[in-house]
Amino acid sequence: MADDPRIARFTALKAQFPQSEMPRWSLATAYEDAKRYADAIGELKELVALKPDYCVAFIHLGSCLIAEERYEDAIEALEEGRRLAIEQGHMAPKNEAELLIEQARDELA
Repeated sequence: MADDPRIARFTALKAQFPQSEMPRWSLATAYEDAKRYADAIGELKELVALKPDYCVAFIHLGSCLIAEERYEDAIEALEEGRRLAIEQGHMAPKNEAELLIEQARDELA
């Protein structure tokens, strides 16, 4: 399957700017949109290693892990995203993380 133009463009930008979080974020969300969750997970893990206070990246990581049925890993990522969102005063991401945590826990039950 050929990559869509966004994936190709963001892959090139990531190679050009390897220490920048924006190409990684864009590439991860393009993978997520294409339902290429394993690829998105890899990019999001690299992104949170580069920028460990990026609460929304943790939440997207958790969402992709849920899509891959990796519920325990998802809960771990989502709990970190929730913690960061609270610390940073971001209530919408906090609420999203809580909903996704509940979803992942329901899948484990």
